[in-house]
Amino acid sequence: MKKESISVQHSLESRQTDWQMIGAILVVSLIGLCALWSGSIGFAIRNGGGPYSIISKQVILYVISLACMGIMAVIPIKLLRAVLPIAVVVGIVGLALPVVTPLGVTINNARRWIRIGSFTLQPSELWKPVMVLYLASFLEKRKERVAESGVATIPAILLVAASVVLIYLQQDFSTSILVLAIALAMLFLAGTPIVFIGSLSLFSVLYGALMIFSSQYRVQRLVGFLMPDHHVHTVNYQMYSALRAIRAGGLWGKGIGLGTLKISSIPEVQSDFIFAAFVEEVGFIGVVVVMALWAFILVRAGKRLSRADYFSKLAGFGLIALLSLQILLNLSVVTGVMPTTGLALPFFSSGGSAALMSAISCGILINLSRGAELAINPGMAFAMKGVAHD
Repeated sequence: MKKESISVQHSLESRQTDWQMIGAILVVSLIGLCALWSGSIGFAIRNGGGPYSIISKQVILYVISLACMGIMAVIPIKLLRAVLPIAVVVGIVGLALPVVTPLGVTINNARRWIRIGSFTLQPSELWKPVMVLYLASFLEKRKERVAESGVATIPAILLVAASVVLIYLQQDFSTSILVLAIALAMLFLAGTPIVFIGSLSLFSVLYGALMIFSSQYRVQRLVGFLMPDHHVHTVNYQMYSALRAIRAGGLWGKGIGLGTLKISSIPEVQSDFIFAAFVEEVGFIGVVVVMALWAFILVRAGKRLSRADYFSKLAGFGLIALLSLQILLNLSVVTGVMPTTGLALPFFSSGGSAALMSAISCGILINLSRGAELAINPGMAFAMKGVAHD
């Protein structure tokens, strides 16, 4: 009876909204907004806008994104799963639109966006959380067969492969690799035989190599990465400039708004390299604070998800993998650990699609971590019924 009471207590606790996690997410988003406000001023002026033209637009996008996070945090999981097939179809069609229709917009030789009037959207960003939920639902329905043979996962693998090809055709190699990595992580978490995952991983490596060596631009990026002291004014200019800003920040940084390298030295400072401008102003201490907040959010969510049902657990850890990889890959590029790619830093980089992806992922993570569909054993169900009727 004592064990049942403890189980009931854990169940009720897990159903409560984790306001500490929500608070940490809001603090991270506010820090990111402040970093963008300070870091984007020089870029905004250079591109003919006022000093606050980027941040004023981003504030509106943040409000919309956080509203979507709130909706995702409270929407019933059953309803979310009911509309998932529609979301998957819309997601795949959305990935095709920039490639095969006039709605596609080309920026910096990449055709990743669609434009309708004054509204611009990057479909690949929104596909990420949709794919995680789809894989969680697919794998849950076939969990016994998946554990026996990886062949049961082939329909899902084909869908993921189709999305990867469409994203690659948008000249978005980094996102296509990220999508593959998340899918492989979820297959591993679902208990897919390791030999099958190994085969898929080998195929993914071969895919990556083929895509790199099929593009002169990517080969130049790779050569520049392998020879960091060369080409500092060409392919390594972004990485070199970012590292200069990071070193200039030192331990404590120069102070908010006092960074100088962000004004003209860091390309794409408002987007992929915003963290370099942030480090110049807040130093190593600021990095530790932000990383500690993200660690708190993701570890706390993981701890609560450990008591959830199969779908919630798999989807939740898939979203944790998505956010973690996106953060780590962006920071690896900014610090020169990886070749330069085009991945946004959640809640820091400018752009509505990236902010929306981060907010939706966090909202669903909050929802799942509340234990909306906890697996309740018969003893616990009986105990809970007794509590309700006493």
